[in-house]
Parts: sequence; structure tokens; C-alpha cells
Amino acid sequence: MELLVPRAHRNERPGNQPPPGSRDDGPNRRHRVDVGIGSLTLRLEPFTRGELQKVHGATVRVLERTGVRVLDPEAAKLLQAAGASYDDVSQVVRIPEGVLKSLLMQAPSRFRLYGRGPDRMLAFGEGNTYYSSMGTAVQVEDGNGGIRSPTLKDVESFYRLVDASPFLDHASWVVWPRDVPNEVVHIYEVLYGFKYSTKSLDGYNWGKQYSQDTIDMAAIVAGGREELEQRPLLLGFTNPVSPLTLAKETTEGLVAFARAGQPCIMPPECMAGGTAPSTLAGVLVQQNVEVLASIAVAQCVRRGAPVLYGSVSTVMDMRTGAVALGAPEAGLISLGAAQLARYYGIPSRGTGGNTEALSPDYQAGAESATTLLLAALAGFDFIYDVAGSLESSLSASYAKLILDGDLAGSVKRVTSGIEVSEDTLAEDVIESAGLRGSYLGHPHTLSHYRQEHFLPETFLRGARGTRDATEIRQRAERRAENLLREHSVDPPLDPAIEAKLNAFLKRALKRPPAAPLAAS
Repeated sequence: MELLVPRAHRNERPGNQPPPGSRDDGPNRRHRVDVGIGSLTLRLEPFTRGELQKVHGATVRVLERTGVRVLDPEAAKLLQAAGASYDDVSQVVRIPEGVLKSLLMQAPSRFRLYGRGPDRMLAFGEGNTYYSSMGTAVQVEDGNGGIRSPTLKDVESFYRLVDASPFLDHASWVVWPRDVPNEVVHIYEVLYGFKYSTKSLDGYNWGKQYSQDTIDMAAIVAGGREELEQRPLLLGFTNPVSPLTLAKETTEGLVAFARAGQPCIMPPECMAGGTAPSTLAGVLVQQNVEVLASIAVAQCVRRGAPVLYGSVSTVMDMRTGAVALGAPEAGLISLGAAQLARYYGIPSRGTGGNTEALSPDYQAGAESATTLLLAALAGFDFIYDVAGSLESSLSASYAKLILDGDLAGSVKRVTSGIEVSEDTLAEDVIESAGLRGSYLGHPHTLSHYRQEHFLPETFLRGARGTRDATEIRQRAERRAENLLREHSVDPPLDPAIEAKLNAFLKRALKRPPAAPLAAS
């Protein structure tokens, strides 16, 4: 079975074409590491072309025979109008391969997402990998290692820390505050996001009204609905429910975001052995079905709707029944998911930096480093959960967000590769230094070391007795306190726009809830 959406038909950017020796050079290449053309990006791919075609073939057969449950009638009928079959009793939609191909070919191979800051822009599908903080934790680790409920002050603080980080490119809803009515949490999150960060933000995909609320608020900031379509400010999340279900509320949110031209991610969280097959290849087939069905819905709503092929899938710990987001298998699934996204020519989103640890300890560091490095080597366009996650992302930690910033910087340095040029080969520098020379004060060193060497803020180097002996968590907490004291959001939110957002909030506080709201 051939590639479902040929690159030539997707207007794929030439720099994204596989280099010589890549997966398209032969069916037997495995576990290959490429250096991308021009971008100097390392990439690890687990599948041969033949194996990708097997995953795709299995996906098509599941979509045609088993189908997916689509619990939003509007989305189901849109798929039916496009050529899928729909049973309104079972709510099962079955999508023939030809219909799927036609819809996936409409999904853009590249698009852009903006922050309100003039220089804040994420270019998806152009060979970049962007990092985001974790999302919607329902607990916060305090300075003493205890756990408490998040507040609006935490929402503000995490937004400001993410805004200050040079390694985080997108501002997520790190925590779900418990000191405001649940029905307006999404409005506070977007208001605070625009006020306390200049980076691109999460939107909210839960039902028609709540999704539209975040779109309307972004339109206020953008200057109107047309301006928002031209310069998208929100990133939506439409999580399929495994196995093989597109929930009503999240699908309604997907429809709303697609209509408004705001990009959406479709990230299943399949648990191998629990909500998906225990084999990783089986997980990737089921996940692929769920993602492609979601993308098909978006394209039925609006041809060319921007989407990211997503994954948060991992294994269930068969001893406890708990999700294991920090497991090595999560990283392997990431490698396969990103390669599948490239197979279809669609930008992708993965997860990395997660851990099941309850504090920023050795387990947290090991699991976060493993999952983030593998997600980065997978070649995702966007990686979520990079910073701040504890306890399978149920808890957020100020200290870990800072430590994960150093981890993110380290991983970005690894994946940037080694530049080879006349200047970096430094042949004349070696000759001028000679057999006994020193490079410490050489102009070449002074002009290159900041680009070539990653210098962590909290990780220690140097001999014992010559460095800060404070425990690493305390150093990270101290750095967070300093950043919150010193960092100013620049440019500040226009007071007139802030007033309109506050007025929107006041109106929302007076209305009855539209539907039960949940942290996503």
C-alpha cells in the first residue's frame, strides 16, 4: 500500500524532504538517526517504509470495518456527507480509505501560531521543534514539598515563569485553579495568559460555549475575528477517548476551533494493556485511527483547518493499573507517532518531560530526560509537558519547572547537532594556538562558546567546595522566586484590551453554566 498523501500533493516545503539515506532510500533501514537538511536537527525513526505502510494498512482496515464512535451528531453528519457511513443508533462512523485520503489531503502541511508579542511566532511544519510547559495540573507542590490546591496566583506565577524562560516557546495552562468558579476557569486562564505572557496560548475545547468563549476573547486581543483567522492566537486540544471514541464535548470544541481557523491538536492518551492493545504497534494503529478520524472531522468543517497530529500515549503499569507517562515505552510511541505524522505530511505534537515521581528527585530527572530526549529526537513540531510535571502531570512544581528549563536547554543543544563549516572546523585556530597554546582567551572561543556550549542555570559543575552546595531543589525554588520578583512581561497587555477582557469575564460570571466543566 502506497503513501496515503503523497508529499508532492501536499505542497511540502523542500527543506522537509528526507535527505539521502533516509527512510525512503530502502525498506530495511531501522533505528536511523538523520541530520536534517539545513536545520542541523537530529532525528530518530523506528520504522522502515514497509512497516509504516503496514501500520497505515491496519489503520484503514479498522476505520473501514470497526469504525469510531462519534458522539457529536453534527460532526458525524459532516463525515457522512463527505462519504463515510453513519449509524445514528450506535453512533459509529466508518470511513472508507478514499474518503479519508481526500480529507487528509486538505490538512495543511505547515501553518503558524502567534503570541500577542510582536516576535512570538511558532512555524509548524518548517523543521522546528517548539516546547511548552505542562498543562492543567490539579495540585501544586509548595516550597516545603507539600501538596495543595492551585489558585489564581499560581496561574499568574506559572505564566510569568514560562514567559521568562528562554527554552519554553508556548504558554500552557499549567494549573487548574480551585479558588474561582469552575464554569469560568477557562476565561480566567485566557485572561491571565494574555496578561502575564506574550507567548502563544492554549485555548479550550470543551463544548460549544466554553470553546467559543476562548475564541471570542482571542478575537478581542487580535482586533476582530478576521484578524484572528489571519493570525491565530490559540491552540486547541481535542483528546479522543480511547478506545475509538470522539467525545461529544471535545468534538464540539474541535468544530468551533476549525470554524474559527484556530489550530487544534488531536492527542489520544491510549494506555497499552488498558485502553489499547498491549503491543506498541497495536497502540500506534489504534491511536492513528483516533487521530485521523479527528483530523477528518476538522477538514469536513473547514478545508485546510490547521491541525497537529498528536500523541500522549503510553503503557499502563500492569502491577498497579496506573498510567506511566514517564515510561520508556512512551518515548518509543513518540518516535513512531512522529514518523507517522511525517508519513501523512501533517505537523505533529508529542509529549515529553513527564514523570510519575512525587517530587523533583532522581526518578523525576531520569523519566523526564528519557521522555523529552526521545520526543525531541522523534522530530515533533511541538512538545507538550516539557516543564513542571510531577505525578503523571496531576501535580505542578515550581522547582521542577525551573529544573526542566535546564533539561530543555540541554536537549535542544543535543538535537541541534554539530555545525560543520570552515569557521567551526577551526583549522587556522588550531594552527595559531600550536602544540602548547591555550584556547581560553582566544577570540574564536569568545565568539563561539555561547552558541556551541549549553550553560545550565541550576545544574552544578566544578569541584566540590567551589560551588553552591545548596540542595538542587532549593536552588531551583530560589531561582523561581528571583524570576517572579524581577521579570516583567514585555510588552504589557494594552489597558483597553484588558478592560474588554475583564468585561467579558464579568458577563460570564452572571450567566448559568452551559455544561459540567472539567480540567483537560
